[in-house]
Amino acid sequence: MQHQLTIIGINGSPRKANTDLLLTEALSAAQRAGNIKTEKIDLREEKIGYCIGCLKCNNANDYPSGCQVHRDAMDTLTGKLMACHGLILASPVYFGGVTAQMKTFMDRTEPLLRYAPDPRRSVLRNKVAAGISVGGNRNGGQEATIQSLHHFFMIHDMVVVGTGPDPQPGCYLGAAAFSGAHPQLGSQVKNAVETDPIGIRAAGIIGRRVAEMVMRLNLSPCETSKR
Repeated sequence: MQHQLTIIGINGSPRKANTDLLLTEALSAAQRAGNIKTEKIDLREEKIGYCIGCLKCNNANDYPSGCQVHRDAMDTLTGKLMACHGLILASPVYFGGVTAQMKTFMDRTEPLLRYAPDPRRSVLRNKVAAGISVGGNRNGGQEATIQSLHHFFMIHDMVVVGTGPDPQPGCYLGAAAFSGAHPQLGSQVKNAVETDPIGIRAAGIIGRRVAEMVMRLNLSPCETSKR
C-alpha cells in the first residue's frame, strides 16, 4: 500500500484574505486528487528572522534549521520542508513581487541548498512545487511574482509545475488571481477574489497538478511497472 504523501502550502500574506482563499482551494484540490495529506502554514503567524548572509549554515552544526544565528520558526519549518513531497507557495503582489514575509522565508532556506552538509543538503531537490499569486489589479504583477517563486524553486532544483494543458488556465505559470483591491475599500475586498472564477479555478488546477506529479514521482517500482 502506498504511504500517504504530503503537500505543504505556505501563505506569505500578512493578512487572512484573498491569498488564503486561493491557497485553501489549491490544497483542497490536492487532497481530492489522491492519497494526499496537506498542511497550510501562515507566515504572518510565524516569527522568522532575516538572513544576514553569514553562510555559517553551510558548516556542520546541531541546529534544526542549520542557521547558527536565529532560533525561531525556521527550526520547525525546516523539518516540515525536509519531510514533505510537494510545496505550494502563495503570495499577494507587493510592488511587483512577493511580500517581505515570503522573501524572508525564502532567504532562510539557504541551509537547504546543494552546498549544505548532510542531512540538509539539497533536501528540496526533485520535490514538486508551484506558485500562486493575487494582485489588486488585473495585470498587477501576478506573473512576475510567480516567476520569483519559480526562481526559488529552480535554485532548489525542484520540479516546477504550472497549470498544464488546461484550455483556459488564466496564467500558464501558476494560479494568478485578481482581487480588485483599492486602498479606500479596506477590508471590504478581503474576499474579493471569490468573484474571479478564473483565478479560483486556476488555484484548483495548481493543487491538482502538484498532487498528480507528487503521486507520479513517488510511485513504487511495482506500481510504475503497472502503468
